[in-house]
Amino acid sequence: MMILSRLSLKNFKKYKEFSLEFNDGLVGIIGKNGSGKSTIFEAICFALYGKLKNNDSKELIKNVNANEKEEVKVELEFEFDENIYIIQREFRGKNLVAYAKFFKNNELVVTGAKDVTTSIITLIKMNRDAFLHTLFASQKELTSLSSLDNEQRKKMIRKLLGLEKIDLIEKFLQENITDLNRDIKSFSSFLLSIEQIDEYNKLIKIHNEVLKTLQDKILFRQKELDKVRQKEETLKKQLEIFEKIKEQKNSLDSKIKVNSSKIQSIKVSNTKLQEELTILNNKKIEYEKSKNIKTLYIKLQEKIKEQEALKEKYLKKEGLIKQQEELRHSYKNQKEQIKTLEDELIFLPSLEKEEKQLKQDIELTQKQLQDKKISERDLRDKIAGEQKIINDTNEKIQTIKTLGKNSKCPTCTRELLEDYDKVLDSLYSQIETNNKKNILVFEKQLNEYVSKIQLKQTYLDSLILKEKELHSKITLLNDKKKALINSKAYLSDIELRGKENNEQIELLEKYIYKEQEHNKLKQEFEEVKIKYEYILSLEVQLQREENLLKSISEYKKQEEILALELVKQKEEYEKISYNEKEYFALKEEYQKNLKTKEDFLELIHNKKLEESKIKGEINSINKKLEENEFQKTKLQQKIEDLNDYTKLKITMGEFKTKINSKVAPKISQIASLMYSKITKGKYQLIEVSNDFDFYIYDDGKKYPIERFSGGEVDLANLVLRIAISKTLGELNGTSQIGFLAFDEVFGSQDESRRLEILEAFHTIKEQYRQIFLISHEMEIKEMFEKVIEL
Repeated sequence: MMILSRLSLKNFKKYKEFSLEFNDGLVGIIGKNGSGKSTIFEAICFALYGKLKNNDSKELIKNVNANEKEEVKVELEFEFDENIYIIQREFRGKNLVAYAKFFKNNELVVTGAKDVTTSIITLIKMNRDAFLHTLFASQKELTSLSSLDNEQRKKMIRKLLGLEKIDLIEKFLQENITDLNRDIKSFSSFLLSIEQIDEYNKLIKIHNEVLKTLQDKILFRQKELDKVRQKEETLKKQLEIFEKIKEQKNSLDSKIKVNSSKIQSIKVSNTKLQEELTILNNKKIEYEKSKNIKTLYIKLQEKIKEQEALKEKYLKKEGLIKQQEELRHSYKNQKEQIKTLEDELIFLPSLEKEEKQLKQDIELTQKQLQDKKISERDLRDKIAGEQKIINDTNEKIQTIKTLGKNSKCPTCTRELLEDYDKVLDSLYSQIETNNKKNILVFEKQLNEYVSKIQLKQTYLDSLILKEKELHSKITLLNDKKKALINSKAYLSDIELRGKENNEQIELLEKYIYKEQEHNKLKQEFEEVKIKYEYILSLEVQLQREENLLKSISEYKKQEEILALELVKQKEEYEKISYNEKEYFALKEEYQKNLKTKEDFLELIHNKKLEESKIKGEINSINKKLEENEFQKTKLQQKIEDLNDYTKLKITMGEFKTKINSKVAPKISQIASLMYSKITKGKYQLIEVSNDFDFYIYDDGKKYPIERFSGGEVDLANLVLRIAISKTLGELNGTSQIGFLAFDEVFGSQDESRRLEILEAFHTIKEQYRQIFLISHEMEIKEMFEKVIEL
């Protein structure tokens, strides 16, 4: 028998850390809405099968307050056949990867989420749906058993019993039968008749005869075409010989023309080269006369460079002199600024000393003020203490007055009697002469301390204000102290730069620059430069003399070679024999032969098109006949499928009737025994028909369940649901499950109805070791043997 022992949760839904021990007997799981009651049994379902009751995604399982690194963990311990089993399931990491372990008597049996689920189903012989329908029930399920109409009730109970799969199979079979009937009708309408098939066969025979005649004609024309093609080859070869001779003669003619043109071009080029050589000789004489210009240009260029170097040194000296004047001015200003800063910083040490003294005075005054405040608080506590004594004493006086002379003394507890008035006077005297007097003394001291505290606070505020003002002055002077250091450093830099400038100016004094002389040289240089550039251009031109002489010599050699080659080409041209008339006559005959060939080709092509068309018609008819045969085969297959599906539907109908006739009496038997016991024999029998209508027998007569009162119906629904669970267990072969769970079965019943329901559960305790009832009604927790309060 399967019994739940312990459940531990970590980051599972609303639970951060949670652990629970399951007891035997009738156990109430009580808590307000949202306290996590139903989550416990969701966790049990998850531990066993790796899925929640409502198939929530794994992202919704994790506690919202858990971080990415924290895992979700569920551990369930249960007993089965005197063995202890433990299931551990976890989701780890950002992607919530599933891990699972299954232990038997502390030994690891299997790991992996899917393998653990398979092991559980094998062990308890119950899948997840059967587990939920068999062992868990809600208020909604119980009330629906009698309130739903016949079809809805049948659907609900069949779902609980897992018989809706048979309905789905029946629906699937009927849909297939309907589809097959429609397909058979459709296929039959498209099949060819016997007359149509005969007509198609006759048409194929006619087409084959026409095709034979046509193929004979094509063969005859093909033979004639072959003769034309042979003639074409002969004419073509003759034409190729003529064209080759013609091409050879034309090629020689082109070469003769090209060579003649080349010889003429060489003669013209040679004449131009001779003219250019004559001009170049004249320029050579001019160049020899002007050679001295080149030497003068180089001398003037060197003198200008010297003047430019002198000018650069002169400009540098002038710049240094100007910079020196600026440095003298900066030096003077910096000296004045340093003097001003040094005068202002004379008072800095005395101000820093004064600030230090002020800070000491503030610290001392703050300590004195704190001591006075502590004394003030002590006086207020003393006044409050005296006032409390007065209030307590007044309460005692009031109590004594209320009780009268027979009351007991508040100090010694004896009866007052004749001392009644004395005790009252004593208490009044204590208040006036002691407590109130003390309060007046304390209040006077308190007023003095308050005045002193105010004066001391005013004095402290003035010290703090003075210290802030002084601190501002010191901060400003410290900034000026930094400015003084920077100014002195800058002054040193000015002195150093001034010294370096003087040294450079002394070095540059020896260089003398004359701008007029410099300009005169530049003017003379520009005049010589024009002549110099012309001389350079003459040098470049004279360099062509050697190339000109070489080119003239090469042109003479080329002209001689081309003249000899031209004579040979003319002799060879005269020797070639070619008849233009014979060539054109042969070409005309060749064209006529081509036209004859094209006519034959077109004729054969048309005949082949006709042949192809007839073959296409034959193929089309054959395809129609083949398609008809294929459709006949498919139709026969569908007829066979229809017969098979019809047989299966009849078999499933018989099977469903047999299951209904077996399940309904079983539920009736179990429910009747429990209902008779709960109602103490008032009602002997609950009948469940094969259509799952519910009846209760009263004095031997059968009545619909709707006839009875609300309490009787609630109890009937309860025993019917338990009977369905037991029937399911027996059908699934899992009668060893030793617990049931009911969620919010009390609904909104009054106390008497609740007692009836609890009494019903007490009557079935011997059949289940554990019965768990989930409820948000806090006032019913005393009704249970054991309570788990959330």
